[in-house]
Amino acid sequence: MSSKDTKDHTFNNPSLSLLLLFVTITQISAVHFPINVWPKPTNFHWPHPSFIPLSPTFKISHPTHHHLSSAVSRYRHIITTEHHHPLLPPATNLTSSSPPLTSLIITITDVTSPLTHGVNESYTLTIPPPLGSTTAYLTAQTAWGAMHGLETFSQLVYNNPPRVAAGVEISDEPIFKHRGVVLDTSRNYYGVEHLLRLIRAMSMNKMNVFHWHITDSHSFPLILPSEPELAGRGAYGEDMKYSVEDVKKIVHFGMEHGVRVLPEIDMPGEYHSSYFILFLVIRFYLGK
Repeated sequence: MSSKDTKDHTFNNPSLSLLLLFVTITQISAVHFPINVWPKPTNFHWPHPSFIPLSPTFKISHPTHHHLSSAVSRYRHIITTEHHHPLLPPATNLTSSSPPLTSLIITITDVTSPLTHGVNESYTLTIPPPLGSTTAYLTAQTAWGAMHGLETFSQLVYNNPPRVAAGVEISDEPIFKHRGVVLDTSRNYYGVEHLLRLIRAMSMNKMNVFHWHITDSHSFPLILPSEPELAGRGAYGEDMKYSVEDVKKIVHFGMEHGVRVLPEIDMPGEYHSSYFILFLVIRFYLGK
C-alpha cells in the first residue's frame, strides 16, 4: 500500500483518525506535563516536573462555610482513597527523599458571596517543590472558586500510596460565566440518582449551571402540594415524579458541588396542557 493509500485509508476511517489524534495529543502532552489538568487552567507553571509523597494524615484547612465544608470532606476522601493510576504513568520519578505533603490551606476573600451568575470563580494553587515546605496553598475570592481549586488539586494526585505533583503554580478562572447543561425531564424522565450523578460530573468539569427543564406538554412530573393533580394526571407514572424533598435534595447537592440548579416549569396552559385536555376527552367518552 502506498503512502497516499495509507493516508486515504486513515482519513476515511473516522474511528482510526480519532484514535491517532488521541494518541498524538496524549504523547505531546506527556512530554511537557506528566499529569494534565482538565479543563486546562488559565496558567499552569510546572518548571521542573516532579512528585512528592502525600502524607497518610493529609489535612485540608478552610474557613467556615457550609457548602465548602462538604466539598472539602468529599475531596479529602477522593484524594486519600481513589489511588488513581493514569493510562500513561508519568515518566517523572517520585522524590522519595522529600518530606510528604501534610496539608492544604484554603484562604477565601469573601466567604459570604452567593452562587450567582458572574460570581468570581478564580483561584490560585501552589504546591511546594521537593525538599521544600510540607504545606500547599489554595487561595480564592469565593468558596465556589475554592471548589474548582480542590478539583484541580485532586487531579494532581495519583498512585498507591498517593503522590502529588510538586513545584506547581496554577492560576485559573473560567472564560465563560455560564457553563451549563440542559436536561429535559418532561420528555424523558430521569430518577433523582441520575440527576445527582450528572451534577457530580459537571462539578468534575468545573461547570456551574444545571438548567433543569422539569415540565412540558409531554408530562408534568413535579408534585406541587397546592395542586397535586398536576403530577397525579400529568406524570408518566407513579414512580416518575419529583417530590418537594427531591427538589430540595438536588438543589442542595448542586450547591455542595458548585453547581446552580435552575428549575424551569412550563405553565400548564394552551400547548403545555395538552395531556390534561387529552385526559378530559378520554374521561368524557368513557363516561368517568
